[in-house]
Amino acid sequence: MGLLELFFPDLCAACGALCRPAGLCERCRESLYPTAPCCPVCALPEETPAPVTCRRCRRAPPPFARVVAPWRYGGELATAVRRFKYGGERGGTQELAHPLAALLAPALPRDVDLVVPVPLHRSRLRRRGFSQAGLLAVEARRAAGLAAPVDHGALERRLATAEQAGLTRAAREQNVAGAFAVPPDAARRVLGRRVLLVDDVLTTGATAAACARALRAAGAAEVVVAALARAEN
Repeated sequence: MGLLELFFPDLCAACGALCRPAGLCERCRESLYPTAPCCPVCALPEETPAPVTCRRCRRAPPPFARVVAPWRYGGELATAVRRFKYGGERGGTQELAHPLAALLAPALPRDVDLVVPVPLHRSRLRRRGFSQAGLLAVEARRAAGLAAPVDHGALERRLATAEQAGLTRAAREQNVAGAFAVPPDAARRVLGRRVLLVDDVLTTGATAAACARALRAAGAAEVVVAALARAEN
């Protein structure tokens, strides 16, 4: 055991118990379920023996190439995500980015040029004190050993939208329509790049689609979405 592990041991992201390796402890992992088999485009879990592109993606292909989401949202993973975003004194627990990133990192694709977190609006960023997607992107990139840099300024949230939780699919899409844009000074960094867009949870994909449209409009060659967990639509 190294000095860092001795003085800063890994703790379970859900219950806070000692945990090795980082992520969820053995007990909390009992409620951790992979998304596979799932739609190869949007990662919607499927009750099929092999992945099949879902009806929604066949009828209306999204602006992103695919979604990488290793786990289903629920159980103790959902508890950990809620602690991460809302469980601290200022509204979140930043330290949980490390163990949660350990659950995401093995699934990240390596053939990307740029890692871009889904941004918060500046008003929400002030209230929470940190961007959960930003921290997750940094920690997951480090854990995966990706060469692609994290660019926190490649995408901005121009509209202070309502929380997506609790909204219908149609309402979610309307809520984030036109909310994201690539700033003019960041356009050259996005142009022709294969972008990995990182968020914590993907539900309907409305936010990811809005971000992907903005990145593609700025000239990104491809957008792949990486989310820690995939929730049911």
